[in-house]
Amino acid sequence: MSNLSTIPIFHRSELARNIANRTLSAKGLAGVFISAPRRTGKSTLINEDIVPYLRQQDVEVIYVDLWSDRSRDPGDLISEAIRDHLRQREGALLKWARRGGLDKVKLGGVELDIGKVGVGSGKTIAKALAELSDATGHMIVLVIDEAQHVLTSEAGASSLFALKAARDQLNGSAHHGFRLIATGSNRDKLSLLVQGKDQAFLNAVLMDLDPLGDDYLAWEMEQFDGDVRPSMDVVSRAFAVAGHKPETLRKALDDLAFKFGTTEETVDAVFQTIVDRIIAEAKQGFMRQLNSLPPVQASILTVMAKMGADFAPFRPQAAALYAAECKLLTNDAVKIDDSAIQYALEALRSKSLIWKSSRGVYAIEDLQHLLWLADDGVTASAL
Repeated sequence: MSNLSTIPIFHRSELARNIANRTLSAKGLAGVFISAPRRTGKSTLINEDIVPYLRQQDVEVIYVDLWSDRSRDPGDLISEAIRDHLRQREGALLKWARRGGLDKVKLGGVELDIGKVGVGSGKTIAKALAELSDATGHMIVLVIDEAQHVLTSEAGASSLFALKAARDQLNGSAHHGFRLIATGSNRDKLSLLVQGKDQAFLNAVLMDLDPLGDDYLAWEMEQFDGDVRPSMDVVSRAFAVAGHKPETLRKALDDLAFKFGTTEETVDAVFQTIVDRIIAEAKQGFMRQLNSLPPVQASILTVMAKMGADFAPFRPQAAALYAAECKLLTNDAVKIDDSAIQYALEALRSKSLIWKSSRGVYAIEDLQHLLWLADDGVTASAL
């Protein structure tokens, strides 16, 4: 039985070492981008395994989660994370400055005003990180979780070019190196950061993180404190159906533990019923949200899912599909002009149902929502 005072963590130490070592090598110079669906263990791997391993290698690790405060501009979050790390290392920076004969350097003053480190004002990110590299003698690794959000603002996009400048400067022989690890929950969105000649991290590695496997399931079953355990075959199939999400599996196992009287003969069927119920409830919750949307918003969301990468919100083809969906919902013809489409898109964005880059690329925010909507027969008009 696990310690009740802490949440047990499944560690993927070997995978973390492989990713970290490849990142630190010459193969990681352009950046390493890691894609995995939300809630499948990506952030746990980063925070519990990759970041601690990097720190053991005497690397200066700066971490920022762009999902931590979605009301903030992602560019500001990145600059703030760098400033916070510089403040933590003020002692090392001051000692380094004094070794260079700058006895009057005052951190927070003229020579290194940490509060003004950022994009477009004060000391540049590249300059500040170069000074940190020189002061500590260490490579710097910036880890950005949910990095696709940098594309939702001009400041966020600009921060990538500031980081590219830092990468180019710090990877020269005068400093100790810079690497970027960026994660994302949607591969299509993340690929926008590494594809196209105008992207700061063009040709960076983009890898798909393998889902948690049988070793994780065996570990999870060791934590199970119910009277009877389901078979590994049933657990494995249920985990796949649940999108390889530990949260869903743990919820099902917790519920199973309270099914007193379950026997070895019935446990597999009981467990499968619990998993099916949890997934159905999540789907029903989303469908209720979809059903509560105004017809134009519900129609646009449905059309986005069905068109996929071909979705262009203001093209005549899309507008015709919106109108067809709206007619199914309202039994009336609905006039949908560009202003109505723009208003609906902004409303869906404010409800965190869709994502928009600063260049006008739209996508459904949650991959699970996309799969439910794109499934034949699962549309707003079917509700």
